[in-house]
Amino acid sequence: MNEGKPVATPEHLRMLKVLQHSLPEITEQLTKTSSIRPSLEKQLQALFSAFEDFALSENQSNLDQILDNWLMQYTEAEIPQVVLDLSDFLRSIDKTCQNILKKHASTVDSSEQSEPVVLSNLFFYAQKRLVRIGFRKYIEQQTKTASEIQSMLERLDRSKSNFISIAAHELKTPLTLIEGYSMMLGELLKSSQDLNSYSPYLEGIKKGTERLKQIIQDMIDVSLIDSRMLLLNFQPCLINRVIQKVVEEMKRRAADRDLFVQFRPIKGVNEIIYLDEIRLSQALRNVIENAIKYTPDGGKVKIYGRKLSGFIEILVEDTGIGVDPEDQPLIFEKFSQLGQVSLHSTGKSKFKGGGAGLGLPIAKGILEAHGGTIWMESEGYDEVRCPGSIFHLMIPIHTQPPKPSSPILTNLGISNRD
Repeated sequence: MNEGKPVATPEHLRMLKVLQHSLPEITEQLTKTSSIRPSLEKQLQALFSAFEDFALSENQSNLDQILDNWLMQYTEAEIPQVVLDLSDFLRSIDKTCQNILKKHASTVDSSEQSEPVVLSNLFFYAQKRLVRIGFRKYIEQQTKTASEIQSMLERLDRSKSNFISIAAHELKTPLTLIEGYSMMLGELLKSSQDLNSYSPYLEGIKKGTERLKQIIQDMIDVSLIDSRMLLLNFQPCLINRVIQKVVEEMKRRAADRDLFVQFRPIKGVNEIIYLDEIRLSQALRNVIENAIKYTPDGGKVKIYGRKLSGFIEILVEDTGIGVDPEDQPLIFEKFSQLGQVSLHSTGKSKFKGGGAGLGLPIAKGILEAHGGTIWMESEGYDEVRCPGSIFHLMIPIHTQPPKPSSPILTNLGISNRD
């Protein structure tokens, strides 16, 4: 490749010969350390020979090899700075050579006034090649490093998913025992006078096991989505009716916090469409539950939507504390928690309530499995001003069941309720 290659003349080649014969003098001017002069002289001899070969045959392989050998002595992380240092070194050699040529002016034809300029062009060309080679080596190493990191993260994610799957199934066995024995205990107490005394404890066990069952089911759904094994059961549905059922359930959960949860039916979507009602209800429940969780008592959560070309857009708008723009992508990642988790309350419907951080990623997984998507918008996080958030849920309009295929899940990370 010809990168502005200087044109060589016999006089220029004679000039290089002069420099080769003056190597001891050049090295002495370049360094005061006598111990490194032999090595430096050897390097300069090779450089001038490469210049000569390049000028005679346009063969730049020897020059590239020399520059590559210079860079091989350093790690890839050092290359950017080394390239700058070596470029300065080439300029120093160039300047020293110009002084030597002036001193030995009688050796060359003094009428060739442009020769020093052309010689400098050779050094400048070497600098350009040095930068190109260094840049290529640096990019190759960064690409290799990025690939290794990506591979490591993928292995880590697979191991996490495997752990989640194993842990969830292992937890189901003792949970079934707890649930079974608590039911048996309840039956035994029915015939005794102590039932009323122990009822609160039995109710506490029941609520605890139900919560734990929900978390375990979430974990199982996570492993299903991670392994792309989540299948949807498409059935004919009326979308407004599906939303209404979920909203009524959420109203009951929010009643003790004086939250106003309102659904405004979507106009123009009275026709039957095909979707997985159970999974879509789960996704919508997770989003509304999240809105309730981060909206202070007395606030509002509105659910409405519109029909678009090929899609139905459901919007969940709240008057909550909002999310900073830089944190908005994180809320759709599994097990993500914003804020200090230790300060969160334990109730899922309470303000800033607890949770495993699976609700919104699950919703994302279900919507993407349908062929839709989800995103949010918020001015930012402010617990005093409460700027609120709006979640957009896009659902494809299927007028007939999609053709069955292998697990129709895209590349995400969890499922079920949170």
